[in-house]
Formats: sequence, C-alpha cells, structure tokens
Amino acid sequence: MSPRSEQQNQLLRDDTRARIMQAGLALFSAHGYERTTIKAIAAHAGVAQGLMYSHFAGKEELLRAIFEQSIADVYASFERAAGEAAEPPAGAAIIVAGNAAGEEPVRFWRRSCGGRIQQPVLGILGESLFEWVEMIRRTLEHSLRSAGSSAPETEARLLFAAIDGICQHYVIDPAGYPIEAVAERLIRRYI
Repeated sequence: MSPRSEQQNQLLRDDTRARIMQAGLALFSAHGYERTTIKAIAAHAGVAQGLMYSHFAGKEELLRAIFEQSIADVYASFERAAGEAAEPPAGAAIIVAGNAAGEEPVRFWRRSCGGRIQQPVLGILGESLFEWVEMIRRTLEHSLRSAGSSAPETEARLLFAAIDGICQHYVIDPAGYPIEAVAERLIRRYI
C-alpha cells in the first residue's frame, strides 16, 4: 500500500474538521455550550480527544469556527441570490427558499437558532455576532435603497426579521411548512 498523497491527507483533515464542527454545533444546541465537553464533542465526531486539539485549541475556538462558517454561508447565499434575482431585494427572499429547504439546512438552522441565543455564546461571540447581523442588514438596506425603497433602513429590518422568522418556522415543521410558497410571496412583495 502506497502512502497517501498530501491532497488525500488534506481531504482527511478537512473531513475531520467538518465532523468536529458538526458535532460541536449539534451538542452546543442540544445541551448548551457550557455543559458540552470537549470529550463529548470528540466522541460525537468519532475522533480521539487529542486529535480534536490538533484542529481547535478548545471549545471557544470551535464555537468561533462554527460561527465563521455560518457567516461564509450567508455571504455565499447573498452572492447566489444576487446572481439569480431580477431585482436586488428579491434575492434576499431567494435565500429563504434556496438555503432553508432540505434536510441538512434544516438541521443546521435548528441547531444554529438554538445555539446562538445562549448567554455564554452571546458573551463569546458578542461583537462578532452584532457585526454579522449588521452586515446582513446593511446588505439588505443597500438592495432596498437601490430598488427605490422610501424607507430602506426600516424595510431592511422588516425583511431580515421575515427571513429569520421564515427559517425558524420552517425548522420547527419542515414537512408541513410551505417554504416555497412563503418565499415566493415574500419575493413578490419586493419585485
């Protein structure tokens, strides 16, 4: 058997890191950040506890990595929406249909919503979380201003709350919530 290539080793490292992040998100959401141990995360991810430390210095670094990944996902969503939308504000609504539907996004949003409102998580992420929310709000506001909205600041907050609420309602009842119809209706409001 020949040794693995550097590319194969990198794929294994990336897979391990992703499993650890998924395990951390699941356990932080289910049991709370403070009650989740590194040992539990490693076991849930199927890795040795020592291997976990080669990817993350501890729980706080893992939490920040999960948060940064969610920010990257939101940026990618905005980029996809901008490419698909006839009008900029409609792109924000496309995020709802495109990113909320499906088993994996539902699992992510359910865990993310549960995790991001915990006091210890808010304490750790604090300013970063505020900056992330503001980035989304400003992006929506810019789109609305470009589309001629008479109150883009207020409308951006309303649209952001609608998207957030739609995602939360969908993760509560993915089988029964009419995500496509709701997203389409929201899109029509902004076209």
